[in-house]
Amino acid sequence: MTTFCINPSCPQPENSEDRDRCLGCGSKLRLGDRFRPFQLLGQGGFGRTVLAWDEGQSPPQQCVIKQIMRSQGSRELDLAEANRLAKLGQHPQIPALIAILDSPRDICLVQTYVPGRTLEQVLIADGPFTETQVRSLLLALLPVLQFVHEQGVIHRDIKPANILLPVEEDALPVLVDFGAARSTPTATELTRTGTVIGSAGYAAPEQALGKAVPASDLYSLGMTCLHLLTGQHPFDLYSVMEDRWIWESLLPKPVSPSLSRVLTRLTARSLRSRYTSAPAALVDLAPAGIVVPATSTSLLIPTSSNWACRRTWPTPGRVVNAIAVSPNGQAIATANSDGTVQLWDWQTGDILHTFGSKLDLGNRHNDAVTAIQFHPDEQTLLTGSRDGTVKRWDLRTYRLQQTLTRSGWPVTAIALSTDGQKLITAATNGHMTFWTLPEGIPQVDLVRHAGAVNGITLSPDGTRLASVGAAGTLRLWTIPEGQLIHTWTTQQGLSAVALSTTAPALITGNVQGKVMRWSLRDFQSQQTFDQHQDEVNAIALSPNEQFLATGSRDQEIHLWDWQSNARVRLAVLRHDWAVQHLIFTSDNRTLISSAADETLRFWNVQA
Repeated sequence: MTTFCINPSCPQPENSEDRDRCLGCGSKLRLGDRFRPFQLLGQGGFGRTVLAWDEGQSPPQQCVIKQIMRSQGSRELDLAEANRLAKLGQHPQIPALIAILDSPRDICLVQTYVPGRTLEQVLIADGPFTETQVRSLLLALLPVLQFVHEQGVIHRDIKPANILLPVEEDALPVLVDFGAARSTPTATELTRTGTVIGSAGYAAPEQALGKAVPASDLYSLGMTCLHLLTGQHPFDLYSVMEDRWIWESLLPKPVSPSLSRVLTRLTARSLRSRYTSAPAALVDLAPAGIVVPATSTSLLIPTSSNWACRRTWPTPGRVVNAIAVSPNGQAIATANSDGTVQLWDWQTGDILHTFGSKLDLGNRHNDAVTAIQFHPDEQTLLTGSRDGTVKRWDLRTYRLQQTLTRSGWPVTAIALSTDGQKLITAATNGHMTFWTLPEGIPQVDLVRHAGAVNGITLSPDGTRLASVGAAGTLRLWTIPEGQLIHTWTTQQGLSAVALSTTAPALITGNVQGKVMRWSLRDFQSQQTFDQHQDEVNAIALSPNEQFLATGSRDQEIHLWDWQSNARVRLAVLRHDWAVQHLIFTSDNRTLISSAADETLRFWNVQA
């Protein structure tokens, strides 16, 4: 093993691993008295990238040092840029920054080492990418660019060599080499010509003039995709004679019109014709119309297998079929098997009120309550029942406000939009009804499921609805039009469903205990990742989508690290009887479960 000298003028940079000073130029070899470079990875006009050992770790760990030569600007400006880049390492698809080493000659950014292959290496080894691969790449990297641009940074050197595929199975691609990155220019700065940075063929026209903007990164990502699809360098994809892109004529296999439109807008030479932001491209790209949000690492909680029951609330004589947590987190509402609805104090566990008690006479549900939701206004509670009705309760007066009745068939589930203006109800006759609130007027009635609709879920933006049925169908709909986007069919009845926007995927449970993930990226990929011993009654994702919980009639709750593609099971939690319902609290740290053992249980992770 050698030690590599990073002095650009060193005549003999390779040294033995036991040296602290370079034989060729006398420079210190151990940077920051901690990092020992040993292999040159790449070199450009602004610096070099070297592989190093972090000897401050025990045992020493590999890391990457990005050496950036001093600019003509001030030291304070260079350090400000370096510190801005440090924030980017908070994203899981950008290597984390370990240290910033400052010297009169250069600034060295020390980052975590991600083993894997660059897209350039993958292209050389495996040949051109398929449409599915390119779609997956865009869906994985556009949210990264959204995050980068929101931090006020432009990468300025996106190309296949700077996108890494980690060796871990199903790991998302990683964006590397921010050595050319800079702050987003102000309006005044855009009127002046700046430094021309970027790789020829991938850099947008305005970037070639020294006026890079966030949309310049979108152009570079689009050119990267064209290179991957065709196997041809960007220089060969433009006809000077015809003054247009000719990449589609060089494809080994034609792509769909929808992907062609996205790539055409990404690589438009005019800024007016190009996407202005990553989210705008995502809207056109996602086949399900569900946009992947930028990852918010500030919400992530260290995963741990130390999940345990911290509190138990008995519900004697009642089985809780469904649970809701108030928007302010101060109350819990339960939908009960005896037709009552109870409101609980979160802190004390005291029952604040019981709706539908014997004293309510004609106002109560006449059968088991199966679904429950708090309205965003924090003044209304909505409940659905096997008696075929949905009721709206006033939380200020504890009185019934309204009763909604459509078909008279038992209500199995309800879903409420985040603005509180749309209510969707599902019933055992296969109907789903859209209601306007507060009027309570039915607008659309969907009848596509054969048999009972067992579960429904809304996307966060309220534009997509997923539903599962007893006949084994999983359907995705537009809201409020009620247009069917896609149908998946299975051999067994489906009993529960949840929607992930970070995957993006649908998660279902069936009557035989199987839990499956259905991709919303291509409508084709599906994966079985868990198996209970009996019917899956409940599926819940934490609000930040870090944790996934599945509950079954086999008395077990399986808890997964969803951020790791649901491959890491964190815990198996148990009730004494069949699990009925699951819900996470808004802080992502508590899972509440109900079961036929007539208890509510509160499970917490302790970091």
